[in-house]
Amino acid sequence: MVAWKLARAGRDVLLLDAKTFPRFKPCAGWVTRDALHALEIDPTTYPHLLIPITRVAIGLSKGLQVTHWPEPVSYGILRHEFDAFLLERARAAGADILEGHRVERVIFDQDCVHCLIKGQHITSEHIVGAGGSSCPVARAVAGRAIWQYRTTVAAQMSEIPIGAAKLQQSRLGSGMPVLYPEPECDGYAWYFVKGDFLNIGVGALTRSGPAIPVRRHRFLQRLQREDILPDSWSLSPFVGHSYAVWRGIRPDLGGPRYLLVGDAAGLAHDLSGEGIGPAGISATLAAAAILKNPTGQDFTDYGKEWASLQGNGFSTRIGGLLQALPLFIRQTALNTLCGNPWLRRRWVLEGAFLGRW
Repeated sequence: MVAWKLARAGRDVLLLDAKTFPRFKPCAGWVTRDALHALEIDPTTYPHLLIPITRVAIGLSKGLQVTHWPEPVSYGILRHEFDAFLLERARAAGADILEGHRVERVIFDQDCVHCLIKGQHITSEHIVGAGGSSCPVARAVAGRAIWQYRTTVAAQMSEIPIGAAKLQQSRLGSGMPVLYPEPECDGYAWYFVKGDFLNIGVGALTRSGPAIPVRRHRFLQRLQREDILPDSWSLSPFVGHSYAVWRGIRPDLGGPRYLLVGDAAGLAHDLSGEGIGPAGISATLAAAAILKNPTGQDFTDYGKEWASLQGNGFSTRIGGLLQALPLFIRQTALNTLCGNPWLRRRWVLEGAFLGRW
């Protein structure tokens, strides 16, 4: 997104990525309407799988609690298509793309930035860190302090084409994500049919409760017990990933010759993990900051602009405070929020998962 905007404005842009595209990306593949808007993608012209979401269900002990909207509030996507589309859009705008090259080290000098790649140096006036929770740019500017307020979330997911006809046997139609809160109230699992594809996963905080493989096994047993996942279906191997959320005051998102966007800046929503929307918004702000300050001396104002829109991270401490409550209180609160139609719609789904807070 940053490369696309800068290239369109006539800047000399090099985009470095450790992967080659199209790539598999562990993700539920649920993108909100606001996230598409932030990424300047028109749902009517997007050329790949885009399943409108007008229903979301939450699986509680008393059954599925379904919330409806009169129009799409989110869409189901395949991340290998979605990410490749964004990359090719940047390439078409004039950005140079170097795939399959991992940045080994980032070095800041007074007048430039160096990226060390396979023993060679690439030099630039400034650099945008968009490398996720282990971004080398974030590590270079913050060192160990980057983990001071970070809470790690780990997840495993499987996505496989099974076929629309077979997927109808699950009793859960296409385009309705089903969320299952973890019994420990520290994460959730999901079951999401997208056309011919089935996406199943579970994610939770890494500092509490059972390990992710244990949660995954528990979730699959529940789906089979409730006749949602037939024994005859063969799932693709589950793939793990992790990201970090802030639970405290965020450090600077920008400074001398650098800016951090998306998961590299820890901008994912704490309670839902939704990160595509914040990534798009931060990318737009970062590109605007570079165009406004082409010499790249200092991008501190970029972080201030993000804080004016999304807060400085102080409010995210609520996640840590909630986690400190006794489990029975958290379970009671969760069942109340998810069991009440109005609270489920406004606070849980539109608030946490659709990014309306």
